Amino acid sequence: MLRERYVLESRLGTDGGSVFKALDRLRVGLPETHQYVALKILHAEGPCSEDTLADLRLEFYCAQLLSHRNIVNVYELDRDGDVIFFTMELLEGEPLGQVMERLRPGLMRRPQAWQLIEQLGAGLAHAHEREVIHGSLDPRHIFVTREGELRILRFGAANGHAAMKPSPVPAAFAPACAAPAYASCEQLEGRAAERRDDLYALACICYELLAGSHPFGSRPATLARDYRVSAARPKGLTARQWSALQKGLSWHRAARSISVPSWTRKLTNGRVQEHSLTPLQELTQPLATQSRAPWHPAVVFAVLALAAVGLVHLRSTFAVKAVDASPAPPIAASGVVTSAPRAEPPDIALHAAEPIASARKAVAYGEPRAKTPPKPKPVAISVEPSQVRSDDHFAEIRLQRNLLQKNGSFTWWTEPATAKPGVDYVPEAVALQTFPPGYRATRLYVRLLPQPLRSQRSYFYIAIAQPGAHPAGANVIRRQIWLPATSNLQARR
Repeated sequence: MLRERYVLESRLGTDGGSVFKALDRLRVGLPETHQYVALKILHAEGPCSEDTLADLRLEFYCAQLLSHRNIVNVYELDRDGDVIFFTMELLEGEPLGQVMERLRPGLMRRPQAWQLIEQLGAGLAHAHEREVIHGSLDPRHIFVTREGELRILRFGAANGHAAMKPSPVPAAFAPACAAPAYASCEQLEGRAAERRDDLYALACICYELLAGSHPFGSRPATLARDYRVSAARPKGLTARQWSALQKGLSWHRAARSISVPSWTRKLTNGRVQEHSLTPLQELTQPLATQSRAPWHPAVVFAVLALAAVGLVHLRSTFAVKAVDASPAPPIAASGVVTSAPRAEPPDIALHAAEPIASARKAVAYGEPRAKTPPKPKPVAISVEPSQVRSDDHFAEIRLQRNLLQKNGSFTWWTEPATAKPGVDYVPEAVALQTFPPGYRATRLYVRLLPQPLRSQRSYFYIAIAQPGAHPAGANVIRRQIWLPATSNLQARR
């Protein structure tokens, strides 16, 4: 219990702090659905100075300015001893990132995608009108309720109010860049976030809703720019809509000099009915499964009958040709007729670490060879070492997957060591990531925080595992990320 008022009942997750479902004892007279709040603990590691608490209050009041149906409502900022926390509305649903992940490889139905785009643009435009920049917009910070309403989270973490100056605060409120795949080139190069950077993140998310994948294969903008990666035009967009989407995905801020409301109108092209909602359960049903028309039973019967007749004819024809055209089988010394050995498929030969098969057995000529279904191969991931320099903004880890794995997902997270989360780097909770289609490699990025007073080298871990693996299990791959000392480097300069 905190402040003899909030009873913590269950932990909901982590997002720059620990989030709990809490019963507010002052709300016991309200209906049961209104008695609970989401409580996020921001600071629970030692005493907090009054200056830091004043900065937190300023950030919190900035978030309170944003009263909008598509932005999460925050209630109170408080402290209990050394524990600093704030309360906000309790939402039931799931993050947009999980919604899109569940749909893959299918697509969201276009009317529902336009609904989410309209809501996302409305919430972001409301914040920009009040001089508040998000700065870390990505699908993890967008929540979809059971009713299909969209809420933008973590506006307080951007420190983007025009009237405020940046100040050192805990990680939950520190200026946080978006996930590298949704951050603009300017943010990745260390510049402060502004409206046009929010527009880039918005355009990436909208593209993902319309096309089912990230416009640049989840690559950071700087990498996509340097390698001249171009986004493919999603099917069904008009020339005007595609032009608007390309404007939002531009590498340079000057090309993104358009307000969010104007950009959203050009992209949607009047296709959205205002305030239209689709329940979350229907949002997660992909387009491919919803567009099939029901078949009449008589039609189904006729199709199956024709297929059966054709299959019998095909098998009989194949049997005659096999007897007439097959080469004579080799005769062993003992007089037993054996089948010639068949070459293994090339993909099995590539996997040297996996036993190919047991010893082959001789079978009588004409006896069918038993087919064993291939066993699913787990994602084999190799991690290349990473070298962090004193002027790097991100720690980058490159991963390669098994050649035989056509598609693979994995989970990853950060683990503290001598480097401190929120001081030396931005911690990452357990996140699910998938290798881009057609690529054997992908990259992980952890944002590093400026720390000019690091007197000695320090390190933290990036942990990688199969989805669903226990963090303490034996199959977790961990790599140390070493951060260089900075005081000696500055002295030499």
